[in-house]
Amino acid sequence: MDTYAHGYGSTGHYAKPGTHVSYCGRELQHTPNTGIAARICTPCAKAEKRDRVEAEQVAADRATNGPTLAERASVRYATVGTGRRIHYSPGNDDTLCGREITEYVCSDLLALLNKGRELCTPCIKAAEKRAHDRALAAKAEAEVEQADPLDTLLADVRELSAQADTQLADIREAAAELDILATEIAAWGAEVDALTEAQQAVTEIAEAEAADGTWRGEWIGQQADDGLFVVELPAEQGALFDDRATEAAAPAAVEERRAPIAVRASFRGEDLDRIRAKAEADRAAHRDEFDARRAAEAARHAPEPRAVEGVIVEHAGTAEGSTPANATHPNVIAARAALDGLAAARMTDHHDVTEPAEDEQDVRGYLINPREGERVAVYWLEGGRIIRRDTPWHGPALDCLADRLRRRGWKVEKMLTSSLCVFAHRPAND
Repeated sequence: MDTYAHGYGSTGHYAKPGTHVSYCGRELQHTPNTGIAARICTPCAKAEKRDRVEAEQVAADRATNGPTLAERASVRYATVGTGRRIHYSPGNDDTLCGREITEYVCSDLLALLNKGRELCTPCIKAAEKRAHDRALAAKAEAEVEQADPLDTLLADVRELSAQADTQLADIREAAAELDILATEIAAWGAEVDALTEAQQAVTEIAEAEAADGTWRGEWIGQQADDGLFVVELPAEQGALFDDRATEAAAPAAVEERRAPIAVRASFRGEDLDRIRAKAEADRAAHRDEFDARRAAEAARHAPEPRAVEGVIVEHAGTAEGSTPANATHPNVIAARAALDGLAAARMTDHHDVTEPAEDEQDVRGYLINPREGERVAVYWLEGGRIIRRDTPWHGPALDCLADRLRRRGWKVEKMLTSSLCVFAHRPAND
């Protein structure tokens, strides 16, 4: 089967029959890239193989000389009680529809059908799914046996390389954004430094203007007793700021004025507290302003949040408690509300609950599958696989699900020892 590229990529995708859309949901080119594809898309490969096996099973059902459904599903014919229907059993004394058998049918099946006996419809559907799963597993094993280990290793290396390239591109983009932010912060710092220098210049000019003149001399001459410090001079104190005060003095007085000044400083506690409080207030105001600007820069570069509405939350093709295809079904939504608080399995539309892939074996929780009318089937998954009620350790989880639904007003059908799920009916007033 030919593969096609998405855009100018080197990955090969399988197209859905009759369309130019891949199984993974991408729009594909119209020209195949089978010979030049560097790798094959894993979701596309799994989905295409599943469809191919399903088509082979349909062809086998139509074949007159091919194996029967019982042979393909590896099941036996059996009866339950005195009923007229013939069931399929995998050989564990239970039918595929979840009932305990009475005996296996060893006589001619065609003769029984001619007498008016009919095959159980649920067993037929389960046998078809079982045959499909067995054929899918057999094909996977055949592909593994035929695959060249070197090709497999090369494909893994290519996939890891593609992932590394994607991560490297993200890192480069983040580094570019950090460089832009650092540039803006540096510009803001330069503005702060310029403002600080301007403030210092204004302060120096104000002090120089205050010292020019005689008003300080008069103030010093009338110095109060509550000053911060006391200046002891041999000349009048106004001479500190006004040279005209001592121009007419004798030369001896001028020499005395040039003598060293002895300063005795003393500070009051309330003045120190006032200065310290003002400094702390200035630091707090500066810190608040810086935090506000930094928060604004971070908000400007942060991605916009995406609002998600509704009960079911889906991410990248997954859903909680059901497959994405059934996530919006009203019965599924009601059952999720009834099972609120219990572990929900994170599912995809391609999850195989009988033979989970390696990346699906960590899935655990309940799985809701809508059926006809108001009926749902609730399964419990451990390791990505559905479990039976008689499974040690995890089997009682089905009883817990049934009890929760029953207490929430749902009508729960009676389960057998070998039941795989809980059948429940949605209440009319829900």
